[in-house]
Amino acid sequence: MLVFLLWASLFLSSLQEQNGQDGYTYVAPGVLLSGPQNVSVNYDLKDQRISVTWEDDPSSSRVPDKLIYDVEVLLTVNMTEVHSEAVDVRQALASRKYHWSWTSALPLECTSHSVRLRSRYQNYTSQWSPLLTITGRASSHPQVFPKSSVVQVDSNFTFCCILGPGQRLEYMKYNNILMNTTHIIDQSYAMVVHMQSPSPPSCINVYCNSPLYGTCVYVGYPIIPPDPPGDRNLVCETRDLESVECHWDTGRATNLTKQRMTRYDLNGRACPNRTNCYQTVRVDQGERNWTLTARNPLGTLELRDTADLKKRVRLLAPMEVVASGVNASVQWQWERPQYHILLMVCQVQLNHSGHIDVRNFSGIGLRSVVLHGLAPAQTYTVQVCCGLKQHFWKWGDWSKGSTFKTEEDIPEMLDVWMQIEGNQTMILWKPLTVNQSHGQIKDYEVTWGRQETILHPPQNDFLISDRSTDEGHRVTVTAKNSAGSSLPSIIIIPRLPHRSKSSMKIVGSDGGFNLSWSASPNSSCGYVVDWCPTHKKCRVEWVKVPAGITRARIQSASFEEGVRYTLSIFACTPGAPELWERREGYVKECLPKEPIQRLAAEQHGLDTVLISWTAIPPENQTAFIHGYIIYYLDTSHPSSTRTFNVTTVEPGAKNLTGIPVSSYRFIVKALTSVGEGGDSSPVFLQMNPQTDQLITVMIISLGSAACLLALVTILCYRNWKCVKENLYPKIPKPVWKEEWLTPLESNGRQILYVDPCQPSEIDIVCNREQSGEAVLDNNAGKGALTNTNSDVPALHVYYNQLLTKTTLGHFTFSPHTMATPFSQLSGTVIQNPSYNLEVQASLDMGQSVGYEPDMNSFSCPNPELHNTMSYVPFETDSRGYKFQCHIEDSSPLQE
Repeated sequence: MLVFLLWASLFLSSLQEQNGQDGYTYVAPGVLLSGPQNVSVNYDLKDQRISVTWEDDPSSSRVPDKLIYDVEVLLTVNMTEVHSEAVDVRQALASRKYHWSWTSALPLECTSHSVRLRSRYQNYTSQWSPLLTITGRASSHPQVFPKSSVVQVDSNFTFCCILGPGQRLEYMKYNNILMNTTHIIDQSYAMVVHMQSPSPPSCINVYCNSPLYGTCVYVGYPIIPPDPPGDRNLVCETRDLESVECHWDTGRATNLTKQRMTRYDLNGRACPNRTNCYQTVRVDQGERNWTLTARNPLGTLELRDTADLKKRVRLLAPMEVVASGVNASVQWQWERPQYHILLMVCQVQLNHSGHIDVRNFSGIGLRSVVLHGLAPAQTYTVQVCCGLKQHFWKWGDWSKGSTFKTEEDIPEMLDVWMQIEGNQTMILWKPLTVNQSHGQIKDYEVTWGRQETILHPPQNDFLISDRSTDEGHRVTVTAKNSAGSSLPSIIIIPRLPHRSKSSMKIVGSDGGFNLSWSASPNSSCGYVVDWCPTHKKCRVEWVKVPAGITRARIQSASFEEGVRYTLSIFACTPGAPELWERREGYVKECLPKEPIQRLAAEQHGLDTVLISWTAIPPENQTAFIHGYIIYYLDTSHPSSTRTFNVTTVEPGAKNLTGIPVSSYRFIVKALTSVGEGGDSSPVFLQMNPQTDQLITVMIISLGSAACLLALVTILCYRNWKCVKENLYPKIPKPVWKEEWLTPLESNGRQILYVDPCQPSEIDIVCNREQSGEAVLDNNAGKGALTNTNSDVPALHVYYNQLLTKTTLGHFTFSPHTMATPFSQLSGTVIQNPSYNLEVQASLDMGQSVGYEPDMNSFSCPNPELHNTMSYVPFETDSRGYKFQCHIEDSSPLQE
């Protein structure tokens, strides 16, 4: 076995040596793998392209069906590989001749390039072909390659600089911008530039070491779609039935000019224009293919279209179009006589004051039409275009415009309305439009009763002043032009002024009002809605609504945002219009601009503040005010803002309660549907403690009381006599009589003498035993009375006290209350706790005095004297009443 293996290896070794010697490789029985034969290399410096051609050995018996060739491109100087590629030649096995090309990024002038090939089948390869070299350039001064290149925008491009012997690279610049460079070999350097934007109409300069040594590059866009969009949509048709016209949509400009701009060919024939191409052909040849080829240095584009020109006829524009008359007759001519036999359809376009009306007509060789229904005295511009009715392809070109004017006619009726202010009525009418006047309006005729007034445009109103309020007026208005007068427009002015109607609030939308109202039973000819700013002098505008409709969209060019309008709805009746309903509103509400005025804050009590302000005047309101908001801020705590809502729309004084003592800042804003506005100027208030308030109240109260007391005092002083007579009557003066006293006794005492009286039902007894020892002498305490001849009034006082006590019941003499006026009567004591003027007066007058019995009588303190007085009822005599009394002396007076 070992011997067999040795002989087999020797045989294979000898076979391989033989294959190397004759250039063939045996890959299978009867199949030889030969290297490329007849290899040749060409290059194109303009496109920087290397082209290689070769073929198989024609003497080989069989070529494998999976044969591949390896191609390598090397830099000759250092044998550095710059490109390699495997070329599949299975599709060209029948010819055994092959071609390969490659575009070099590095300009071929920069250095020498070598090319070699070999064949490969599965894991077997042939030997490399001999190197074929493309020699680079050499120069005695700096040169930049490639020359005058065309480059696509947004691509990378390589330039190289070849220096002369012994020269050194200083810089390379692109568009005057210093660039980075790479040393290739020897005196050759390269730089890579990214083309971000297209070049100007000329080109972009690239130079090395000096502007004298360089080249120029053109940067533009390709014509191949879709990025950027290129030429597209080729369409071919015929206009005159003798030639073909093809046109297409051009793409973005390539920014390449002169020899580098795009060239077009139609079916191999050059086209002079860049947007369309004409060629003379026969139209009756049926469908044909049309190919448009576009070329420029960055690529080639082909567009194709298939068409039967008999079905793609686009007629030329009519010529010499003329029109005249009220019912205008329009005529035109055709440039091509072939059109006279074509069945065509034509469009006639009328342009009147910006309004366009298009009408269609058809016929064979159509050259005239009649237009009906044109407005009188109007200026029209007419244009005509036509197309084939059978196999319609496209409308032809429009003819030039022809202008004509129709004749005048009588005007339409005027739209008449009224505006009443007091006893004056303004009759108004809307100016007729061009379509309504049917000519030039010369004047207006207004008839009022037996009066007739002629007015000239542009006046469109008439004032009736000082009319009687108890008489209605019928007013007629007509318009007149050269053709005649319009039908009369009649309006009846009401006899009395309109009754005031309450207004409902509405809000507009989209620059107008959507209005609706209830149906009026008196409305026979519809309704009239007029409007005017609520708080401004104005001229009303109006719109008429047909019968049976109770809604309308109110629009006007005069509407302004933030202005309140009053809209009145009148019912149209056989007589005068009747005011039916009213509305008020804003087309668009705006935030109030006018500030709230006269804001004031005043403290009331400990924790109450009274806020008052003045409302925004109605004429300055730009929205409906739904209420007010009071903002107050404790200045010591800036983040403590609070609000108080006032829901009423009428401003006034509002109390804010529960406000602690501090310093506050107040602002009032108006609340509307669009937000808050009309901010007032801020008001500041320092709250005072309650003690200060109480002191103030007390001072005010005391002052008021003092003033009142002073007033009462002054009044009483001035009327003192009257007051004294009513409140304090005069008391008679008591009279003292000597006969009331007895002569002096031996002990020096004098006894009071009283007329004996009959005993009464009630006795007052003064017991000495009960009173105890009490002696009244001249040295008695306070209240003692000494009996001297000069002290007569004192005795009167004593009697007054005695009589007063008598009216109450029992009494006794007391040394603590009263003493005798004489020193001799020191032992007689009478207790007198009260002094009754009324009793005294009665006594002096000799009248009776009523009395009450004292059931709890008490004894005198003087034990030496015991007097008992008895009271009996009054008896009348001829002088009135007689007072009866009896005094008993139970014991003698002691010294």
